[in-house]
Amino acid sequence: MKPSPLLIRLLLIAAACALLVSAARIWWPAAAGLLSSAWWFGLAALTLAALLDFATGRHIDGLSDGLSGHRHLPGNLALGVEQVIGVRLHNRGTRPLSLLVSDQLPAQLRSSDLPLRVMLNPGQDIHTHYHATPVQRGRAGFGYLELLASSPWKLWQRRVLLGEPQEVKVYPNFLGISSLQALSTEQSLRYLGVHQQQRRGEGLDFRQLREYRRGDSQRQVDWRASARMQKLISREYQDERDQEIIFLLDCGRRMRARDGELSHFDHALNALLLSAYVAIRQGDAVGLQCFAGTHSRLPPVKGEGGINLLLNHVYDIHSGTAHSDYTAAAEQLLARQQRRALVILLTNVRDEDSEDLTSAVQQLSRHHLVMVACLRERALDQLLEQPVADFDSALLYSAGRDFSACRERLLQQLRARNTILADALPSEMHLSLVEAYWQLKRSGRL
Repeated sequence: MKPSPLLIRLLLIAAACALLVSAARIWWPAAAGLLSSAWWFGLAALTLAALLDFATGRHIDGLSDGLSGHRHLPGNLALGVEQVIGVRLHNRGTRPLSLLVSDQLPAQLRSSDLPLRVMLNPGQDIHTHYHATPVQRGRAGFGYLELLASSPWKLWQRRVLLGEPQEVKVYPNFLGISSLQALSTEQSLRYLGVHQQQRRGEGLDFRQLREYRRGDSQRQVDWRASARMQKLISREYQDERDQEIIFLLDCGRRMRARDGELSHFDHALNALLLSAYVAIRQGDAVGLQCFAGTHSRLPPVKGEGGINLLLNHVYDIHSGTAHSDYTAAAEQLLARQQRRALVILLTNVRDEDSEDLTSAVQQLSRHHLVMVACLRERALDQLLEQPVADFDSALLYSAGRDFSACRERLLQQLRARNTILADALPSEMHLSLVEAYWQLKRSGRL
């Protein structure tokens, strides 16, 4: 057991009173004796109370006193999304307990709610909770519930550990995917605010027969079925399925830059997962290859379980400090991916990447359709929007303008090689990727 804040305050008050008694011996000798007796009496009373409280409170523990508890965790957590962590406590003892409840949180979580103050009456079973926000992906290991149980007079506190260590996975922010699962493809795209481009002609894959609708072309009419049904029947087509999409994910040092609370790498993962989910819903297969420090690879997967495989594959991948070698990444992908696919390179491009990046894109374009998704730094836009007030701000503005112009020249070089570009702020990249994929799908290029 240890002294409580209340006992420490009382001892400090007693020390201050001792100084007053000493001062009274100098300035008020007649009352010094009475004040000294009163101080000794108060100190004796405090000492006796502390000893009695210690004796009655020292039996507080998780077994003999009947105090039990455990933690309720969600099945998994999403990065940057506030979660509710439940705590259940039960007092099987014969006296009320005043508790300060904390939790041994993993380094990946932050919470401002702890500690919790709880009053447990005899036989009472309560459910409480606190809020925590994951700030890093990966495996998050919780320790024990840590309680400070006060003695009956609250002069002492005893540390009590309850529950068991638990582990939970912190995934990228998949709540956007969860909100789309009950919607159709068209509803999902409208929900995201993606403009659907009108397709030129019909899709290549037959879907079903249906009644003729105004606006259907004559080529859609199935005359045999119409004669058999004695009414006009049209063929309905769908976009070609079974295409492959490979995400080439940059795990280099540039992706460690932060945009808001998340890094560029985390924004890239969120965009990757949402666009992969839309592609899987369309019947396409999605694969992943990482480069620059991490060389993890997931062959193309499809079907309802594909997004879960992708989530479990990327949740503990992090960006490192390695240099991004685009040419080496392109060569590795070409050696492994023989079938024509849409290759989406997720990165943060700079002007110094010009030769390496254009060479890699040129190699990939010989066998695949290539898209470069560039995460634009918000800090650069903010710098160019600031007014120029002095010489230093003029230098910063000029440097930012020059950097932006060089970056734009690199993007123009990529466009000149018929490379598809998705250039957006990190927080908006998921919409740009989905819209670019959908336009490729509807145009028949994929």
